[in-house]
Amino acid sequence: MDHATRTRLERNIFPPAQRACEPWETFPWHKGRGGAIDTHVRHSSQALAIDVFGTIKTSSDCDAILDALATNLGVPAGGPWEITLEWRARPSLLNEPRPTQVDVYAENPHSVIFFECKFTEQDGGACSQTVRRNGSAPCNGNYVQQATREIDITSRCALSEKDIQYWDIIPKVFHLDAQTDYHPCPFAGPAYQWMRTLVVAYKLARQKNKQPAVVIVYADSADLPMAQKVKAPEWSAFTRTVRQDQVPFHVRSYQEILTCAQGARRDGSGEDTVWIALQEWVNNKILRGNKHRRKPQGRSRTTRQTVSQNRR
Repeated sequence: MDHATRTRLERNIFPPAQRACEPWETFPWHKGRGGAIDTHVRHSSQALAIDVFGTIKTSSDCDAILDALATNLGVPAGGPWEITLEWRARPSLLNEPRPTQVDVYAENPHSVIFFECKFTEQDGGACSQTVRRNGSAPCNGNYVQQATREIDITSRCALSEKDIQYWDIIPKVFHLDAQTDYHPCPFAGPAYQWMRTLVVAYKLARQKNKQPAVVIVYADSADLPMAQKVKAPEWSAFTRTVRQDQVPFHVRSYQEILTCAQGARRDGSGEDTVWIALQEWVNNKILRGNKHRRKPQGRSRTTRQTVSQNRR
């Protein structure tokens, strides 16, 4: 990493959170289509996640804050807690050639919590199997047995045909049957990203004998798409398909998380000014994110959605 890149990143990450990125040279920074690090842009979803969760990670009150969050999410509290930014699943967990990556992973002796963080994105990342290449796609968007010019599929899912084990776990996490046809596939679109996170959380928690939870974190502003989405009837309909007794699935705004963190701090910890400054920092970013969203189409925009899809 050259000095200019480091300087740009430092300007866009809340100073007390920057220690959570060490060593900076090997931290998994998000990159744009040209391969250059783009976490320096004001509307970077990765930078906002680091601002908040990096500050929690480096706080002397980390365990107390995560205990409060765990209790709020309905999973067992009790430290010590460990936070990993840009956590990546083992490829062998579900036989994924591109393992699922989660923005923030928190673990204590009893629980694992996955935080998938959004800022100015429109939605989650969609399944790549419906993308047409050379005139055809591996999947037509329906969960049915199908054939293409490239391959005869004996499974209902093109990913199952590649021995990726999502549909082995989906019926344990969702009110869905792997032997039933669905038109369209429930996960052909943006719900694909939420599904991956949920099934990975379930499988990992079972292996560790811990209680999982998955949280979609968003910036709460009327002008931002994810804030609108998580309050829409379609989102409520999706969450009803999740077996909440197996993997509690929540949405929390950054503002709610900051309020929870501030309320959980120990008296006399000396970090009052840090949390006040972080709240102002986050609010300013959200204001800038709103302005970015109002720009005419064709201007530069966050690559976080593209990165989310390309991971798949």
